[in-house]
Amino acid sequence: MFNESQLEAINHIDGPALVLAGPGSGKTTVITRRTKKLIEEGVSPDNILVVTFTKAAAVEMQERFTNLMNESDSNRNEIITYPVSFGTFHSIFYRIIQDSNGRKCSILTEQNKADIIKEIVARLKVQTNDLMEFTRCIIGEISKVKGNGIPLDEYESLVCKKEEFDRIYAEYNCELRENNNIDFDDMVIICNEIFKNDEKALQKWRDKYRYVLIDEFQDINKMQYENIKMLITPRNNVFIVGDDDQAIYGFRGSVPRLMFDFKKDFPDCKEILLNINYRCPEEVLQMSLSLIENNKERFSKKIIANKKFKDINKPDVRIFYNQKEEFEYIAKKINQYQKAGIELKNIAILVRNNSQIPSIKNVFSDYRINSSVKKKKQSIYDNSVGKDILSYVRCAYSDLNKPICENEDLVRIMNKPVRYISRQVMNDNNMNFYNLKKIYGHNDEIMNNIRNLEFHFKMIRRMNPAACVLYIKNGCNYEKYLQQYSKEKGIKFSKLSDIINIIQYDAQKYETVEAWMKHAMDNETAKECEGVNIITMHSAKGLEFEVVFIVDANQGLIPSARAIKQDEVEEERRLFYVAMTRTKKKLHIFGMRQNLGNTMQMSQFVGEALQF
Repeated sequence: MFNESQLEAINHIDGPALVLAGPGSGKTTVITRRTKKLIEEGVSPDNILVVTFTKAAAVEMQERFTNLMNESDSNRNEIITYPVSFGTFHSIFYRIIQDSNGRKCSILTEQNKADIIKEIVARLKVQTNDLMEFTRCIIGEISKVKGNGIPLDEYESLVCKKEEFDRIYAEYNCELRENNNIDFDDMVIICNEIFKNDEKALQKWRDKYRYVLIDEFQDINKMQYENIKMLITPRNNVFIVGDDDQAIYGFRGSVPRLMFDFKKDFPDCKEILLNINYRCPEEVLQMSLSLIENNKERFSKKIIANKKFKDINKPDVRIFYNQKEEFEYIAKKINQYQKAGIELKNIAILVRNNSQIPSIKNVFSDYRINSSVKKKKQSIYDNSVGKDILSYVRCAYSDLNKPICENEDLVRIMNKPVRYISRQVMNDNNMNFYNLKKIYGHNDEIMNNIRNLEFHFKMIRRMNPAACVLYIKNGCNYEKYLQQYSKEKGIKFSKLSDIINIIQYDAQKYETVEAWMKHAMDNETAKECEGVNIITMHSAKGLEFEVVFIVDANQGLIPSARAIKQDEVEEERRLFYVAMTRTKKKLHIFGMRQNLGNTMQMSQFVGEALQF
């Protein structure tokens, strides 16, 4: 039933253990079985703590454990539960905080945190091209600083100027204090202070949690690790399970090298390798190992596949002329899989960035393929450039007699490019577009700008959708505005220009502006239905599918062009490794030669994987 290494891990009782668990190696089974074994050996269930990194994982782990403990007596009507503690780091630490100092405070949800950051960014007038992505990055950086105890004066943000990050960080924490709130990282810090300053409290929790099991240990940060070390001393009955090759959250503070530190901190630890992969076909596994072995800082592992069939599920590596050709091939291939009996929900398209998703969805829409995007629905119009384009078009068809302050679209594009219309004038409740001529009648330059904008609106009303986009880009000098904006903000102009080109391509499908605008709005608001999974490589971690397509496997996308240092490239390589090992049957890796006029090279990771 279990292989040799699984049994070794399950039967380990006392002392520290490090279990290296590769993808598809049955680590969840090992953790639940080992918990059962501890109880069978006389350990009280309420002395056992099982820690995971997500609430969903904790719930799943607890359910599997409960089913395991009750499966031996199927005739029993009632389910017996055991008081083993299953939870995330944050839930466990919060329990300790509440018990130790009775502090009453509210915990910020991730959405609360994002809302606060957005408000601060707006208040400080920090300029960003994509507010949602910027907010996500800032949240990760705040977590990184807090979770690893990094002095603020030593931290350099990757997404904004140092003084901007310092202000955001300070105001964010001030907002929390004023409203008696804490975030997840604060829980870890407060618990750390309790353990260091309250020996009685520390001893209480040491006596309670005599055996600690930690899943996904490669995702731990320094502060969490420090707390765990204090908690398990002096018994050192700690059982960690992880895979350094799947450490992909460095951007939010995870420190995978702590797995190496664990061996130094506990030199007598038992090291166990779960060396059989029960998920991937043999050639997929061989390719993924050929890739990941290029990383320097990793545990050496010899992993074998349980699935030995080769020819049927040989990985499919292709390069296409452009992205359109690539995605259309995928759509046709998915139709073939459907005819062969594979459900759409068992197929995944893995992308490096969310920005790749809209183009895929557009092609799938043409082929009538339902798709499901994890978390927020992505749209090519859900960014500042897309919103500006739509605002220009809506303004052309709007009632310009209305007060400007009631026309969000007009306010948005009035000074894109700069037309020197003051915000104060636009905020006047009695000021409409035509009244601007009275206010600025003495200023020839501004008057000329107003007349030109009025002319632009008339021209846009006469055009088809694709022509509208082209006219806004060139006739309205919007592209020149983006060039200047990108210089000021240190953003690559090509990235912004690419968005316009994609929108123009999308607009070509519609004969009327009305149909195009309906499509654009539906793209933003439509509910997701069950279909092909289109998810980022990060979001795919922990999931598995019968068929996996890795798309746009090109240098500059994966590895990211921003990955310069060795440790950054190694994390990108781990990300590609995670993507490759999501499949149970078939793996496709596709790239493109051209993208919007730029010559593209296949990712170095593809070449490394093919060296097996």
